[in-house]
Amino acid sequence: MTKILLIFFFISLTNLSYSEGYVKAGDSLIWDSKEQSYTANGDVEFQNDKFMAFADEMIAQYIEEDDKEVFTIVELFDNVKIEFKDEIFRGNYAIYTRDDNIVVITGDVSIESPTRLLKGYELIADLDNNKRTLNSANEESLVEVLIDNDADD
Repeated sequence: MTKILLIFFFISLTNLSYSEGYVKAGDSLIWDSKEQSYTANGDVEFQNDKFMAFADEMIAQYIEEDDKEVFTIVELFDNVKIEFKDEIFRGNYAIYTRDDNIVVITGDVSIESPTRLLKGYELIADLDNNKRTLNSANEESLVEVLIDNDADD
C-alpha cells in the first residue's frame, strides 16, 4: 500500500512540475502538441495560479516556458463557473488571457460574493487590479445588484 501511495505522489509531483496549472475532463481530453493546445469536453475543470474554472467544454492554448506549459488563452463554453478568491463568476462563455490577466464572461452573467449578487450580460474582470465591469446586453436590459444588508450581523 505504501508503494502505491509513493508512486501516486511522484506522478503528481511530475505533473505539477511540467505545468503551471492543470486541465481535467470527464469525457475527452485532446492534447495537440503541434498547435500547443488542449481541448476538453464533459465536466471540465481548469486551474492555474489565479483561479479555478468549470465548464462543459474548454480550449486552452499554452506556451512552453522554462520547460513548463503555461496557459496563455483559455476559452470556456457552456455552464461556466469561475472561482476567484471569495467570488464566483458564472456565464455561458468565458475567455481568459494571461498577458493582461483579464477574464471576459458573456451570457446570463452573475457575480456572487459573500455580501452581494450582481447580474448582467457581460463581465470584464481585471484580476490584477481587482476591478469588475458589468454591462447590460442592450439599452432595454438592466444590470442588477442585490446587496445583503445583514452581512455584518
